[in-house]
Amino acid sequence: MTDEDLKVVLAENLTPSDTIKTPERLFGREKNLRTIDRALSSPGRQIFIYGDRGVGKTSLALTSAHLHSATQSPPIHVMCGRTSGFAQVMQAIGNALIPVEDRVEKPGGGGGFNLTLPGLGGVGVSRASKTVPTIAAPQSLNEALDVIRYVASKRRGKTIIIIDEMERIETAAEREKFAEFIKNIPELGADVRFIFCGIAHDVDELLQSHPSAGRILENINLERLKHNYLWQILMVVAERLGIEIQMETLIRISQVSDGFPHYVHLIGESLFWSMFDDPEVVTKSGAPHFKAGIEGALQRTEATLRAQYDKAIQKYRNTADYQEALWALADSTSDRRQIADIYENSYKWIVTKRVGRSLMPRDKLNQRYLSLRKDTHGRIISGHGAGWFSFRENIMRGYVRLRAEAEGINLGRHHNTVGME
Repeated sequence: MTDEDLKVVLAENLTPSDTIKTPERLFGREKNLRTIDRALSSPGRQIFIYGDRGVGKTSLALTSAHLHSATQSPPIHVMCGRTSGFAQVMQAIGNALIPVEDRVEKPGGGGGFNLTLPGLGGVGVSRASKTVPTIAAPQSLNEALDVIRYVASKRRGKTIIIIDEMERIETAAEREKFAEFIKNIPELGADVRFIFCGIAHDVDELLQSHPSAGRILENINLERLKHNYLWQILMVVAERLGIEIQMETLIRISQVSDGFPHYVHLIGESLFWSMFDDPEVVTKSGAPHFKAGIEGALQRTEATLRAQYDKAIQKYRNTADYQEALWALADSTSDRRQIADIYENSYKWIVTKRVGRSLMPRDKLNQRYLSLRKDTHGRIISGHGAGWFSFRENIMRGYVRLRAEAEGINLGRHHNTVGME
């Protein structure tokens, strides 16, 4: 196999920096796809997909939308931002009808030429400036509904609109506008459907008003993937390449990834390239390939996660204390852990694996967690009273496991709750 052959196989199956849009690559989400399919068959029903960052909400939304959209009318996908509000999002949906070159290119100048003819003097000729069409930002709920009606009138079949990253809408006033709009979506007719995505525990947390808006939404709580679905991501690639991945490697990758497919894609890419670069003929993965996969994933992982981790631990002193505290918290997939459990079942074991390190008293470990809640440590964890702690974002737990694995600490073996189906 040439490197070009491998590039093709990896690009078709492992996309850590891109979303998935086809069901055959969306492992473990068959039930969610079926629920969305049935909901979109119910008049007036809209979809709300929520869950942790990095769990695959956008991939599920895009895959579902493509399955229910006509070829000539692909789904419209718009993103929310911290500085954009309801009106700007509605305007972006309207502008999706306008070719991108017309939206981006500036109007041309009035360039021309002068021509002198005998007896006529000079005649100036100029071209008309190009006019760039735009959709005005709506100033009211009714105008926003009209924008969507206009979009639907210009398309064939069902119009699927994805509004992504809704958690980025921070102000209560803008959330109120979205809630009011959602409540009125059924007025647009059966051929217009919305899929909303956001990081939240439920729709009430995201909208913070209008219970009636939530009643028209089919809530999809997207949980982290089970181990066997994470394995399938790599096994499909291995089968295409005619090689085998050790079972121990599959188990370790799924444990490190903590149910987030993003990490499996990252580790998998580097692991397969390591096997390709091996000077020996390789038919089965080994420990060096797994190690290369971990190191490669660390180099290529999201910069914000790396920056958060480094800010949390890199201090003038006690860096090792903070790092071991994070590792201990990440040793379980439980969203919240109590200090006694962390200390007895994770921290003690970790320190015994570290050369030259000695145990901190439990109250001192508790103090380290209290510090990790502060801005000076990047607020990487949250406290929940009476010695209970959690990562502020669950996706950070996977990154912490990557860092620990790179230093020979195998987290997740003792507390495996993300099992198989």
